[in-house]
Amino acid sequence: MLRLSRLIAGTYLIATLVLVAITVISGAVGWAPLPLPTVAPPIQLDIAISSEKEAWLRSALERFASTNPTVNGRAIKVRIRVAGSRDLITAIEREGYQPTVVSPASTLQLAELQQWQADWLPEPAQPLAFSPVVALIRTEGIDNPWQLWQRELPDQINSLKIGISSPVLSNGGLQTLITLAAQYHQTTELTIAKAQDSGFRDWLKRLSRQVVNWPDSTGALTTDFVIRPGVYDIITTYENLALQAFRQGEGRGLQSLRIAYPANPIISDHPFVILNAPWVGNAEREAAIRLRTFLLSPTEQTIAMREYGFRPVNPQVRIDLDDSSSLFGRYRDNGVQLDFPSQLALPTTDVVAALINTWRTATERQQ
Repeated sequence: MLRLSRLIAGTYLIATLVLVAITVISGAVGWAPLPLPTVAPPIQLDIAISSEKEAWLRSALERFASTNPTVNGRAIKVRIRVAGSRDLITAIEREGYQPTVVSPASTLQLAELQQWQADWLPEPAQPLAFSPVVALIRTEGIDNPWQLWQRELPDQINSLKIGISSPVLSNGGLQTLITLAAQYHQTTELTIAKAQDSGFRDWLKRLSRQVVNWPDSTGALTTDFVIRPGVYDIITTYENLALQAFRQGEGRGLQSLRIAYPANPIISDHPFVILNAPWVGNAEREAAIRLRTFLLSPTEQTIAMREYGFRPVNPQVRIDLDDSSSLFGRYRDNGVQLDFPSQLALPTTDVVAALINTWRTATERQQ
């Protein structure tokens, strides 16, 4: 009797297991199959960034990815496009490029986008970092080229090989052009009349004879300056790239490189803008906010300052010239200047357009 009971129990158990297996695989008659777990697709975050902050942001994105960021259980995957600041805006306006975030070097480029699609920029941009345009000097005997580039050009400039990036394609080139025009007119605020002034055009034509090249990118120009001695005596670039050039130059016998500031510099603010465009959904917007918060954290701002030469926007992070672990402290004797009496006002889009037309006439170039 006991053996019969065990046989019945065993048969029942086997039948139950077989039924469960069939139900899992194909579903029982009259019942839906058991749902298999699914993984939510990642959120693709496309960001367009200017080339001079590529090194910092690529490293920052690796650290961001290591935190396994998610929005509502969906992983955040970031893809970047790197180009000159003005090229980024052109790609959106003319090529149909559809990023979630655009981060050129300056608010100047956002003004152009605002003119084209104002509803895509409903909120003020959040700066990521600050960096003034400076001169990077290789040649001896010149303390500050900006003092040479005044209303009256001295004969000394005739022996100099100068590099400036294109003001049509590069924010660094445009900010250099703005600075030169402001110095010529001895003002901190340019007008259309000043930008179109024939005297300034003729002055710029003379100066441009000493410009070896007008490359598309300030970052590429700075790299060229470091790796190709003899091509340029002086270039205009961003402070952060100049500080990185000092570090790169250590192994190339270029310890004598120096940095010089205009009396009234213009500051790049590297705005981080989440577009209010048709292709940007709530998930992408939330993912972009997570990334922005990460980049503005004290930890990331400290890395940007110490390792990449950016001035922090987070007030919790300060530049210490006695800190030899930062580029600012390490190269303080190469001409680093922290404070400026005044800065140039950002010109309007009409003034920028007038300046570029004057540059094209003076240089006989389109880009």
